[in-house]
Amino acid sequence: MAELTMPRLSDTMEEGTIGRWLKQPGDHVEKGEILLEIETDKATMELESYESGTLQKILVQEGQTVPIGEPIAIIGEGEAETAGAPTAEPTTGSATPAEPPGPTATAAGGATAMGPDTQPLSKAQGAQQGNGHAVEDRIIASPVARRLAEKYGIDLRQIEGTGPGGRIIKENVEAFYQQQQSTPARAAVPPEPIPSPKRAEPAAPAAPVSAPVPRPAVSTTPTTATQPTWEVIPMTRMRRAIARRMTEAKPGIPHIYVTTEVNMADALRWRTQINESGVAPVKISVNDVVIKATAKALRAFPMINSSYATGSDGQPGFVQHAQINISVATAIEEGLVAPTIIDADKKSLGIIAAEVKELAKRAREGKIKPNELEGGTFTVSNLGMYDVVEFGMIITPPQSAALAVGAVRQLPVVRDGDIVIGEIMRVTVSVDHRIIDGATAAQFLRALKRLLESPLSLLV
Repeated sequence: MAELTMPRLSDTMEEGTIGRWLKQPGDHVEKGEILLEIETDKATMELESYESGTLQKILVQEGQTVPIGEPIAIIGEGEAETAGAPTAEPTTGSATPAEPPGPTATAAGGATAMGPDTQPLSKAQGAQQGNGHAVEDRIIASPVARRLAEKYGIDLRQIEGTGPGGRIIKENVEAFYQQQQSTPARAAVPPEPIPSPKRAEPAAPAAPVSAPVPRPAVSTTPTTATQPTWEVIPMTRMRRAIARRMTEAKPGIPHIYVTTEVNMADALRWRTQINESGVAPVKISVNDVVIKATAKALRAFPMINSSYATGSDGQPGFVQHAQINISVATAIEEGLVAPTIIDADKKSLGIIAAEVKELAKRAREGKIKPNELEGGTFTVSNLGMYDVVEFGMIITPPQSAALAVGAVRQLPVVRDGDIVIGEIMRVTVSVDHRIIDGATAAQFLRALKRLLESPLSLLV
């Protein structure tokens, strides 16, 4: 027997949530086969089994959160205990304590959490729970969608998914829930016309005497209106981690922001030529060009590629990183992740484009590996596809700088005394003012601008 424990899947992970079990008790599992999905503070990741054998028992059910190192399942040889254990004894909950004396019953009770070889009652219950999940496991849904559906009491089989491969995502569950909420409200409206027949008896002549009195009564009617109800929707583990990290960064790191404008006309023409020629393994995006130029500019300004640190003597200092590893901010359903391009300054534009595309794809599918989210020394975030002109990034600790990239817009510019149409893009660098001054940030941006406005230099 081997216990499968909650692994550490990221450098900041302290606990994990079971997203979905892909195997059930009794299933055979090969070493390296995907066993379950785990939601961490950075992403939802697939966990491969590091043992071959039969999944004997699931100790932690879907949606439950446990700390690192906590047993979550048992893998062993032979048939699963749920299938091979005697079923006559655990027919009722009272049967277990009836057979052994008090002390033995206490020992069996303690085995419910950790002891895989005793407590047949919990095995039977586990089998029932496993069968209950078997139907739901055939439904492709994100962990966030599953939790929301459970919270709202919604059967996922009633919802049509719009995610990749028909996957049910958070927005699908929320839309279905809103539709359910609005339907009864419309059904409650028809009964209102029923009192209208009573108007056929207007007789009482005394009504004019009391006519002035009802007017104030009418003004009190709004007090019967339904008061809004507030519901606090819990954050996902990733959203909580983002909130914690950003709270640490913004009050803890004194930010300074420096912005410049880049004429991307030549870079766009150059990019079009590359894409039409087919020399690159994938299509090159504007963001790929920015990443490559950023990596080269960081090579010239290593201070921007540094991190604030405390020395062994407790005094403040900084670490100047030998590698230039660009973290690329990527939006996914659950929040934001930043896969890392290692040694970006040493890679060609085509290789960078291929890696960015592949990492983003696997991040959105929840198949990103933990090591692919670590080791970043500088972050690039591009919101240009959302028509955002300019914004400022919050630095991700322990990094000391980040670049925010806006949309490319056609604007009039002066060139050689003539007014022409330019392809203008604004970029803003955020730096940790404890170790980087505004002048250094400005020089870095000037170097980046020159590289982007003379794109052939990116090939050297």
